[in-house]
Amino acid sequence: MRVLGTSVSLIEPIRRRAEEDLGIDIEFITEDGKNAQQIAALYPQSFDVYDQWFHNIDLIWPTRSVEPIQLDRIARWDEINALPKKGRLSDDAPLAPGGNPAQRLFVQDDSELGAKPTERISMLPTVHNADSFACVPCGDHADGEPRVASWASLLEKKHHGRVAVQSDAAIGLMDVILAAMADGWMTFEDPGNLSVEEIDELISRLTKLQRQGHFAAFWTTEAEAGALVSAEKVDVSSMWWQGFVALRRRGFAVTMAIPHEGYRGWYGGMALSRALNDKKRDAVYDYLNWWLDGYAGAMMMRNNAHIANPDAAKDYLSNSEWDYWYAGKPALDDLQCPYGRTVVRRGERYPGGSYDQRMNRIVIWNSVMDEHNYLVRRWNEFLKNQAK
Repeated sequence: MRVLGTSVSLIEPIRRRAEEDLGIDIEFITEDGKNAQQIAALYPQSFDVYDQWFHNIDLIWPTRSVEPIQLDRIARWDEINALPKKGRLSDDAPLAPGGNPAQRLFVQDDSELGAKPTERISMLPTVHNADSFACVPCGDHADGEPRVASWASLLEKKHHGRVAVQSDAAIGLMDVILAAMADGWMTFEDPGNLSVEEIDELISRLTKLQRQGHFAAFWTTEAEAGALVSAEKVDVSSMWWQGFVALRRRGFAVTMAIPHEGYRGWYGGMALSRALNDKKRDAVYDYLNWWLDGYAGAMMMRNNAHIANPDAAKDYLSNSEWDYWYAGKPALDDLQCPYGRTVVRRGERYPGGSYDQRMNRIVIWNSVMDEHNYLVRRWNEFLKNQAK
């Protein structure tokens, strides 16, 4: 079985355990986000499972390279919580703009995607989190909250020349949008779906800032982000939680900010190649169901991503792990990542509190906008200016 995706969820301990439990050979095809998306859209015969993010399905689904998932073949569907099904964890949480997973989850009668529940889905919801940015060095207030607590930090003069941003227009630009709003740079009619005029204005402002040398780098992979931090080239950087764990695993005392404006949300999922035969399709459904059985969810939680049905993962976690990663309580012991390295010290508390507290503060999702093609062209022009 060939699983195409990124380093976010294609980790070796999960591959080995899945092979052992399912009795099949599994190949992980690990690419950066842009390459994984392109392969999924154009070459369905090259993979069996597509494992990436829900906002990417906006570009994948129209190519018909993946087929609908039948819910009657997903044993634990009812255990998946409300976040991917309704777009928010609780009714009093904001219904955030951008690539909200609920709005592209269900396959409608006309074969397009929408929020109306049906018996077919585009992707199986799996891992997710609420992202912020890394602060280096990690000076904290006395109450333990990170000193840097606003997205505006990405644009502030005091960090001039020492700011890094993720390079994917559907992800990194969302961080910049949050920063622009927090700093009072710009307002947007719909921050998850910019107009051409808003794109032009934002890119113009960013280009002017970059010509002054504000941004140190734009990173593509978690490894690149980690290298910038470990080389002490940045003070503030877009950061995924898995990158935070990787840095902690290497002994770097990096802190993730708790932005008072709220978080940028992302949601991962798995889709089926349209090129599957019946035998391979049966194996793929076994793999999807295995992901919801608990072990994979526990391993991903140790890597700082949450699973869609967290209660199943609880059976594979110690009380101390559950308290830290999910309940927002201080760790009772030192905690390890999936590779056996200590990443959390006894007494530490997850930045931002419990799972519920953080997921209820998602204010924007990674997004493929209506003007995505135009946005990518303008964003790439901006990135080329950085290369000069």
